[in-house]
Amino acid sequence: MNKQRLIERYHRFRQWQEKPFDYKLNSGEIHHCNNCGHDFTGNFCPICSQRAGLGDIGWDSVRQSVLDVWGLGSRSLINTIAQLLLRPGYLVSDYINGKRQVSYPPVKMLFIVALVYSLLNYWFFPDFLGIKLEEDDMENGLLGNFYKWNKTHYSLMMLITSVLAIFPTWIMFRNSPRNTRHTLPKGFFIQVFFQVLQVVVYLLLIPLRLLNYPVLAMTTFCVVMIYYVIGYRQLFGYGIWGTLWRQGFILISATVFELVLIVFAFFDDFMVMVPADVLTRYGSFRLFASGILLMVVITILTTGFVFNFIATKLTSHRANRK
Repeated sequence: MNKQRLIERYHRFRQWQEKPFDYKLNSGEIHHCNNCGHDFTGNFCPICSQRAGLGDIGWDSVRQSVLDVWGLGSRSLINTIAQLLLRPGYLVSDYINGKRQVSYPPVKMLFIVALVYSLLNYWFFPDFLGIKLEEDDMENGLLGNFYKWNKTHYSLMMLITSVLAIFPTWIMFRNSPRNTRHTLPKGFFIQVFFQVLQVVVYLLLIPLRLLNYPVLAMTTFCVVMIYYVIGYRQLFGYGIWGTLWRQGFILISATVFELVLIVFAFFDDFMVMVPADVLTRYGSFRLFASGILLMVVITILTTGFVFNFIATKLTSHRANRK
């Protein structure tokens, strides 16, 4: 295969990424609906919604019926996951801008893929962070209690993680070239889609866990980060470096927020780890810890806002000079 043909295929792939569906409106031709008997123009009957052009049953009808049984239609879970792997940012952009028919329902999709992943871990990999833990070791402590909760509520944990990244993403990409000033509800679906992508990558790379957990962890992290950069670049339109440092801030912010949430959810277990002299020095340690953690969260968000504000002004100034 020569270089020119490869370039042509790449350009066709890029065109498909941006516009995978070509919706063509039928001409003014009048169709007769075999279902309700109504005559109409367009692609679907306005009375019963049956598609125009449905004629006698043939092999195509057999093929479509079989695909529908397994949920492999145009809006299927498998089709959406394939799009998420091949055009992540464009798929998310299509969905939040009103093209609902291009995707399987995202929240439902997150719970399904997270359930599959958690079941695989529960059955075949009963360890935590690659470390075999005995039941006695998991009875007490912050790590043990979080592990047991996360093992039985993995889908919910993925949804919570999505919510924690909404506000940092809104701060860092609110003035982006594409999807400017996206709303927080849109941000929720953005994060859900990317959490689905992350779990799908885990599932695809899970055979590496049979070899070595550190290899799996490092490979998965690298692949997920590459996908995030590609997806956010397609979604918001920044260059590689502009996307990288903003994505780094979101990653750090979401990680810190998740740690804060874990500490509060398992506060009694966290208290066991605090030295006795600190507890004596601060009468209400819960109030003290809450204040410290709140200051950390506010500092992170403020820092991200300031950096993004300066970067946006500098970019705007350079553009005006040109």
